[in-house]
Amino acid sequence: MNSYIFETIEHHKESPAKVIITSIDHSDYHWHYDYELIMVIKGEIILSVLPEFCLMQEGDIALVNSKEVHGFQNNNQENICLIVQIKNEFFDLSDDKNQAYYFYLNSAKEAVKPRISYIHLQKTLANIGLESGHMKKTSNLRIQGLIYMLISDLFDYIPHDIQQFANEAVQNTDSEEVLTIIRFIENHLTLDNLTEELCKSIGMSEKGLYRFLKSTIDMTLKELIDVTRLNHAIYLLSYTEKDNSTIASECGFCNDNTFYRCFKKMYGMTPLAYKNNTAGDKKPKRIKEVQGYLDFSKREAFQLLRKYIETEGGLCLDAYAQD
Repeated sequence: MNSYIFETIEHHKESPAKVIITSIDHSDYHWHYDYELIMVIKGEIILSVLPEFCLMQEGDIALVNSKEVHGFQNNNQENICLIVQIKNEFFDLSDDKNQAYYFYLNSAKEAVKPRISYIHLQKTLANIGLESGHMKKTSNLRIQGLIYMLISDLFDYIPHDIQQFANEAVQNTDSEEVLTIIRFIENHLTLDNLTEELCKSIGMSEKGLYRFLKSTIDMTLKELIDVTRLNHAIYLLSYTEKDNSTIASECGFCNDNTFYRCFKKMYGMTPLAYKNNTAGDKKPKRIKEVQGYLDFSKREAFQLLRKYIETEGGLCLDAYAQD
């Protein structure tokens, strides 16, 4: 499996954001400084922002905050997604460099609801996506304007916290350490003494590792190992003809029953049902193996984005929204 540690995002020098329209196969856990908005415009994907997972379906919008460890997974069907990666410096409203804004935006979960219609956010993102496909000289100016409006809407209408850190460098080191742990697990899934070898590799005691994971991603080591094994199982179920017993063994599960139980608990179906769900589907061709992107129809993507522009509604604020 590919492993992502820190992702460097290259921006146009005059633009506050990078706009990507793509079909997602998978991306292993990674982090970056940018704030990342994802809108699914076709199909569905699984978004993992440790320690939580959610199924994003057509029309769903989610925001991944700066430096959050996250990853994506194709849910065994074709998808098209719009991704907008905004430079974190545009969220620096304070002179305190050890502060960061944490936004709660995920229409697939709605644990905390925004004070603005999702239709308004869909329209703004769709306009950004459409402008990114134009070759006009004014397109970059329009995108900049839309991005600034989007950032303003996030601050005005999306619930958020101000997080204070003792030291920004410590926060970055923690994110890197989490991904070092994940990378070790990915590369040693079948080790019988995985926990012991991991502790030796990173120089932590088992208790110290437990405390570190709970404080950074709110997961136990066992939970993280199970999630990593299941991510690899999804990949093998989707792109190989290996049977369940072989997959269970290659992913490090002690037996088929444990694999079956963990898989069903996480995904709500058995491994065989997952594989059979799209057994006859034609898998899209991979065009970027490293990033985990798939080939897709640009014409279809822009047609789907135009539907959001034509949707009635927009800036529908709740009564308790403040000016």
